[in-house]
Amino acid sequence: MFRRRLPQTYWQKIRQFFWPREGWIRATIYLWRRTIRLSGTPHSIALGLAIGAFVSANPILGTHILWAVFIIYFIGGNFLAAVLGTWVGNPISFPFIWLATFNLGHLLLGTSGDVKKLPELSLSLLIDAPLGTLLPLIGPMLLGWIPVGLVLGALVYYPSYWSIETYQIRRRARLDRKRNAAAQK
Repeated sequence: MFRRRLPQTYWQKIRQFFWPREGWIRATIYLWRRTIRLSGTPHSIALGLAIGAFVSANPILGTHILWAVFIIYFIGGNFLAAVLGTWVGNPISFPFIWLATFNLGHLLLGTSGDVKKLPELSLSLLIDAPLGTLLPLIGPMLLGWIPVGLVLGALVYYPSYWSIETYQIRRRARLDRKRNAAAQK
């Protein structure tokens, strides 16, 4: 019933994933609307989004969803919202997040964050280098991601909580009006 007349090819699916046909703004609006319609309390959904935003500041790529699952297990929150919240860290925002975690980590350690002293990163260095070579770069970031993540989480939690709560109140009122109108007939 809801299938395409002509199924997409493999390459069309890949292109659609990286660049939506309708554009990123429409895809973002769709994703937001799907998020606020999740079942659960506004607190659990907003907490899930905030946890996802918090773990997206982690400099170790590929572990964000694992961290979100771990934190949600102990704190609570909506798992799907946490997975969606990890998209706060994306190729556009990662350079800013990493710079903030690097500088804040050096500030907390009391060292200088001179980028000129770091080894030049290349693919061969990342494959062949021991952990000690990358530690001057990753070490401060591992310390700085927690405060940066807390700020990101707070910046995501409050606006999303208010908007989810507003949506759910309006939806309940709309359903009550329809129910009352049907009862009066």
